[in-house]
Amino acid sequence: MSKMIIAAVAAVSALAGAAQASAAASNYEFLQAARCRGLAASEGLGKLDTAGIDTFLRSEGGSRELPVRASAQRKIVDAQKEGDKADGAKKEKLLAERTGACSAWLGGATTGAAVNTAN
Repeated sequence: MSKMIIAAVAAVSALAGAAQASAAASNYEFLQAARCRGLAASEGLGKLDTAGIDTFLRSEGGSRELPVRASAQRKIVDAQKEGDKADGAKKEKLLAERTGACSAWLGGATTGAAVNTAN
């Protein structure tokens, strides 16, 4: 009997976690992910795989109002340009942001290893 209760509690916990994970991101989170996408695509910082974050931005972007989507596009472009021209302390700061704050959006791609895009 106690094994069934434990199994039921585990199942309910798993369903609650899945429901929370599928909840829509706020506009702030969406824009933060867009900035992270730009930093991940920066050649100057070492380009990372952006497939996962691109999927997230596409799926979340459909439900956003036009000004939010436009702001996200600007954030991507601006962050990529910022990363491409950064050097010294600024580059280190952006790399730290990408490894820290962006890790939630980029998953395992924030290890600092650049993806070979020459092929």
